[in-house]
Amino acid sequence: MKVVVTRDRLVELQGSLVNEDGPLVDGQVAVTGVGLFDSEERLVPLASEYLSYAIRHKKLADTSAQTYGQNIGYSLDWFKTQPNFASASYDEILLAVTKNTIGRYFAYLREVEGLSSTTIRNRDSCLMALYSDFLCVASKHKPARRQDNPYAGGFISPTPKRELVIPCSLQDLKHLIKSTPYERERAVIQFIFDSGLRRSEVGRVTLGAVNHALNFARSQFYSDDIEEALPPEYCPLTIDGSKGPGGEYKPRISIVSRATLERIRAYHSTPLYRKYARQYESPEHTPCFFNADGKPYNADAVSKLLERLSERAVKKKLIDRSISPHKLRHGNAYAILSSPDLGKDYLGRLAVAQRHLGHSRDKITEIYTQIPHEIFSLLSPDGEVTTRAKNMQDLSAETTLKIRLGDMK
Repeated sequence: MKVVVTRDRLVELQGSLVNEDGPLVDGQVAVTGVGLFDSEERLVPLASEYLSYAIRHKKLADTSAQTYGQNIGYSLDWFKTQPNFASASYDEILLAVTKNTIGRYFAYLREVEGLSSTTIRNRDSCLMALYSDFLCVASKHKPARRQDNPYAGGFISPTPKRELVIPCSLQDLKHLIKSTPYERERAVIQFIFDSGLRRSEVGRVTLGAVNHALNFARSQFYSDDIEEALPPEYCPLTIDGSKGPGGEYKPRISIVSRATLERIRAYHSTPLYRKYARQYESPEHTPCFFNADGKPYNADAVSKLLERLSERAVKKKLIDRSISPHKLRHGNAYAILSSPDLGKDYLGRLAVAQRHLGHSRDKITEIYTQIPHEIFSLLSPDGEVTTRAKNMQDLSAETTLKIRLGDMK
C-alpha cells in the first residue's frame, strides 16, 4: 500500500467533479490530510480518515502518519489473505476483525516473517491507536463506528524483549572515518557521533549554528585551582530536532566537543565548501555540510554514506558489522555516560544524555541503564582518565586530512 501525506497543499477547486452540472465551488483551498491507497490506487477510507484526523489534531507528526499508514496497510493486506475476508473491503475488515485474528497476524509476523518483538509491538501500537482513538470513539454528532473494541484489554502482542543496545565504539568510529579518503565525509561522521544527531537532523544544521557555537568557545573559564583562563571543552549547538505533531521542528541544545567544531570550521574555510555556500543568502540558511554534488545531506544520504563506509570496513575486517546512523547516536550516549566531566555520577550523566539527545520521556533514555557499567571504561590504555572532549581531540588529530585547492570531494 502507499501512503500520501499532504500539509497545507493548495488545491484549485474550479476543476472539481462537483462542478460537472454547473459551477458550485471555486477558488483555492489549503488541504491537510493523509491518504492510504491499495495496490490499485484505491483509497482506504476509514484508515485515511483516521490518519488525516490525527495530523490535523496534532496527535501524529507527518513522518509518524507515514509510518502508521504503512503499518496499518501491512495489517490490512494480511487480513485480506484470510478466507473470511477475501471478498471484503478494507473498511469492512476494520469493522469486523476480531482480537483473535489480530493475534494470529502477530504470531505470523513472529513465526513466519521472523520480525522482532519490538517491530511487532510497533504495528500493534498503530492498530491500537486506530481503534482506541478513532473507530471505537463516539463524537458529539456521530456514534462510534465500531462498538466492540478489540483493544479494550490493551496491547494484543506479547511484551517486547528488551534487547541490549550495541553502540558504535570509539574504535569502530575511527575505522569508519579512515574508510573514506575525503575530509568532508570524515568530518560528517565525527560530527554525527559527537552531536548525537538523528540522520534526519544532519541536513538542518547550519553554518550560522556552528559559528554561534564556536563564539561560545571564545569564552574564558576560571577555576579556583588554576590561575590561567581555560577555553571550554564543549560548546552548545542549536539543533532543529525532529518534527512535532504540528509539523514544526523542536529545537534543542546539543553539547558538542570544541575539537569537533574546530574540525568543521577548517572544512568551512576551504574553497570546496565556499564554492557551494555562495548560493545561500546568509550563514543561518547555509547548510553545515554539502554532499559530493553540492547539496545538503538528507536522511537517505546519511544512511548511504554509513552503508558505504561500513561495507569497506567490514571487508577489511576492521569492524564486524554494519554501523547505522542510530548506532552513532547510541555511541554518543555512551560517550556521555563514560565522560567523568559531564556529571558527578552515572545518573547525573544519564540526565545530561536525555536533554542532549532530545528524549521527551525518561523511559527512552533508560535503555542505557541495561548496559553493564563495566563497559564504560573511564581509563585510557595508559591508565589516564579520559573524557569525551579528549577523545574527540585525539580523533581529530589522528584522522584529519587537508583539503587541497583542486579537491572536488
